[in-house]
Amino acid sequence: MSDKLPQYWQSLAERATDASWLDTQHNEFAEELPVGVAAAPADASSRRDFFKMMGLSAAAAMVACQRAPVQKLIPYVSRPDAVTPGTALWYASTCEACPARCGLLLKTRDGRPIKVEGNDEHPVSRGGVCAVGQASVLSLYDASRARFPSRASSRVSWTDLDAEVKKGLVKATEDGKAIRLVLPWVMGPTAEAAVARFLAAHPTARTVRYEPLGELASLGDAYRVTHGARVVPDYRFDKAKVIASFGADFLGTWVSPVAFTRQYAEARDAAARKAMARHFQVEPVMTLTGAAADRRFVVAPSDVTLALGDVVRRLAAKAGREVPGLKSLPGSKLEPASLDELAEALWAHRTESLVVCGGDEVAGQVLAATANVLLGNEGSTVLPRDGVALDEKALSYGELLAELSAGSVGAVVFLNVNPAHTDARGDALGALLKDVPLTVALNDRLDETAVLTRLHAPASTALEAWGDAEPRRGVVSLRQPAVSPLHDTRDAVESLLTWAGAAQAHHDFLRARWETEVFPVAGVTGMDFASFWDDSVRRGVVTLSPVPTAPLTFREEGVAKVLAGVARPSVEWELVLFPSVGLRDGAMANNAWLHEVPDPITKATWGNPALIAPSRAKELGLSDGDVVKVSVGGKSVSLPVLIQAGTHPSALGLAVGYGRTRAGRIGDGVGERVSPLAAVVDGRVRRSVPGATVVATGERQKLALTQTHSSLEGRPHVREAELAAFLANPRAGNEGHGGHGGGNGGHSLSMWSGHEYKGHRWALAVDLSACTGCSACVVSCQAENNIPSVGRDEVQRQREMHWMRIDRYYQGDAANPRVVHQPMMCQHCENAPCETVCPVLATVHSSEGLNQQVYNRCVGTRYCANNCPTKVRRFNWFDYPHDEPLERMVLNPDVVVRSRGVMEKCSLCVQRIQEGKAAANREGRPLKDGDIQTACQQSCPAKAIHFGDLNDSESRVAKLAKDGRAFRLLEELNIGPSITYLTKIRNTGSGSGT
Repeated sequence: MSDKLPQYWQSLAERATDASWLDTQHNEFAEELPVGVAAAPADASSRRDFFKMMGLSAAAAMVACQRAPVQKLIPYVSRPDAVTPGTALWYASTCEACPARCGLLLKTRDGRPIKVEGNDEHPVSRGGVCAVGQASVLSLYDASRARFPSRASSRVSWTDLDAEVKKGLVKATEDGKAIRLVLPWVMGPTAEAAVARFLAAHPTARTVRYEPLGELASLGDAYRVTHGARVVPDYRFDKAKVIASFGADFLGTWVSPVAFTRQYAEARDAAARKAMARHFQVEPVMTLTGAAADRRFVVAPSDVTLALGDVVRRLAAKAGREVPGLKSLPGSKLEPASLDELAEALWAHRTESLVVCGGDEVAGQVLAATANVLLGNEGSTVLPRDGVALDEKALSYGELLAELSAGSVGAVVFLNVNPAHTDARGDALGALLKDVPLTVALNDRLDETAVLTRLHAPASTALEAWGDAEPRRGVVSLRQPAVSPLHDTRDAVESLLTWAGAAQAHHDFLRARWETEVFPVAGVTGMDFASFWDDSVRRGVVTLSPVPTAPLTFREEGVAKVLAGVARPSVEWELVLFPSVGLRDGAMANNAWLHEVPDPITKATWGNPALIAPSRAKELGLSDGDVVKVSVGGKSVSLPVLIQAGTHPSALGLAVGYGRTRAGRIGDGVGERVSPLAAVVDGRVRRSVPGATVVATGERQKLALTQTHSSLEGRPHVREAELAAFLANPRAGNEGHGGHGGGNGGHSLSMWSGHEYKGHRWALAVDLSACTGCSACVVSCQAENNIPSVGRDEVQRQREMHWMRIDRYYQGDAANPRVVHQPMMCQHCENAPCETVCPVLATVHSSEGLNQQVYNRCVGTRYCANNCPTKVRRFNWFDYPHDEPLERMVLNPDVVVRSRGVMEKCSLCVQRIQEGKAAANREGRPLKDGDIQTACQQSCPAKAIHFGDLNDSESRVAKLAKDGRAFRLLEELNIGPSITYLTKIRNTGSGSGT
């Protein structure tokens, strides 16, 4: 043992903070103790403790005497155009994190994309970005992405891979074998043009469209029945006065949640409109959309479609029309009074109402389309022709599996789909592909599907490649790369063109198509194509004059056949397999930001617990963390239970997308894969599954929750009012409370002298009526401020590092409570308790009203956190890993990466404040309201967050601070927060003021 001591002391200064290394050393020394000498008991001072203390002292002494490491700055020999080192460049682009295709602005610093923000000029998404879109920049630097093409997992050149693919395609054609191209339902027009080239070059080729969640496919199939065309309509929630959603989480995951959230917020802006759309929600498990509803009805999963059928019956009777198949449809168990209320509200607002249905059941979508026709909503709130047209000739994934089983397929190409993980039949895919001569995957990594193929041609990510999208007819957006491909990858469109014998760069193919197809209908005058192209790339989106087309008319012929297959199961349990707001289908499961952002409803991270109703949990004697075995159809999975308010007693909610095995080092093994539990009915996957069994295993698993107390218990942290009361009194629900007063929080007497602000006084306002809790702001804040992901174990210890959180509170009956979301960040108090207790002045008040945190002063006493009444300060317990060089590229150089032992918290994006002031100074003009936007504000799809200067009486935030709905937290403590909240307004129809 003694001969190890010199070496140990020599390296101790460097390793003193490495706990795992110290454990290893301690164990080595313990093994060498003489026989008969016992080790110290666990609760006594150990040798490890001694070495840690001495090592920290030695480390401090040695570091103080060392020179800083030499860093070399190499200047540009020839500086690129428009590039100024240290200054950000912005590129307009299009998001591909989900089929919605929102408009983006990509922020780059010195050639590195570091932040995603919304493009205000995009007429569909209008500046909003969801949490998944925000996190897509981290996926660019994912170290688990494939870095080169491969054959049987061994590296191969692109030339050799292309030669083998072409040879295989020719062979399949000569042998009369089918060639199948498995694609997502939604791709851009130019990508579809490349697919068409591929199909034209190979006569036996056909497309197979695959969507993990099935919602777009069911919508398209339903409209093919009712209107004769496979389309996803354009829904306009902003034009609706009554909204009825049957299981559609349109604020969270359904179709285009960013666009719908903005429309929804506008339709419910009672202050601006002096009116408010009324929202009904029928669902079995609490969703983000259900949490926002005025009237929410909890039904069994199988009753969602039946309840919609009951409403359609009532509407048909009012319209005097007969809808085929309705008579044979079973009735739901929803109370007749509730059904009458819903139908009456819709009928009273004909042409100004909207009915939507979620899930993957075609019958439900057919009923929703029928309801909108009966109400005369088509042409106003439902626009079938203006939506997304889907592939009319595509095969289904079930048909592909049948062909593979028959041995009639000679080549299969997968492009950005992963059915081996996401599909209920995914486990059988590997055996079916073994007999196919040519199998290729263009996925960005060797995921569960790509690893089953012989050839892997990894595609570049959306941030590395050109492209376009058409999220609404006549709205065409461009996607441009913000960085050259980081690895030896290739654009998927270029691969398809190469294999079609028409090799061409995606940029050239895209530009040529825009010149021949987009420019002639763009309606621009006095501009040649080159100028039009440059302007389109700069703006990122073009609005065209749509070519007149014949309207789609409703057809009744096929409705009865679809409705004939609907029945009510008589079972004890029904599974609801749903996508979570953060992880969706699991395609981005290797993204730590998405795993760690709390689910807006459950507040769970790093896993997918089984959601169960409080009454059912009590009946079975289950509590949070109890592990249950869920079985259906001969398949089973074990998951911890989370008791979720607002869940139907017969429903068990399971989030899909988890349980990955080939995602990468972050996502593998997180949660459980539940897609095999889905039912397959007539070749279609159904994610509402009857007939499950749930058995307690006796085991427990601690959940990683960020909020464990969900009741306000009468505290006025959140204030609410009914619409009728608000229209009669703008201060309804907020009576007896002042607006944003001075530094003393409305108190006339104070021992504080107050602060004088001769220049700016920065503040924030949050409209609780607009906030849906979507958590886009949380991820945006994390990306902007280099906030580390701490992992499951640290979250379980309540050590999450997010600078802002969204508190979710329940009110009323746990079986169906009212829900409210409240974004919570540092309140930047005028009389900040943290400032008075810090012994080293690490937290101080600025001359512009910010509560500042000086990191290099902080010694980690945590007195400030103990005195913070809103608990928004985060202590950095560890140097959270940034050891992957590629993933470090996402860090924002404007914000320091904090080391362990310091306190962190919201700075109101002070770096953006300084940048905005500097820009105004360079341009020789005063700072204008809106010049500076915090990261949370900019990303919010609902525009619920407002930032500005309270000293500017014309600023938006100053006006909101004086609004009748304005209140601040904990006014009785005299802390004087600078954050203003606006009372939440509901339209339940009760007329109550509370």
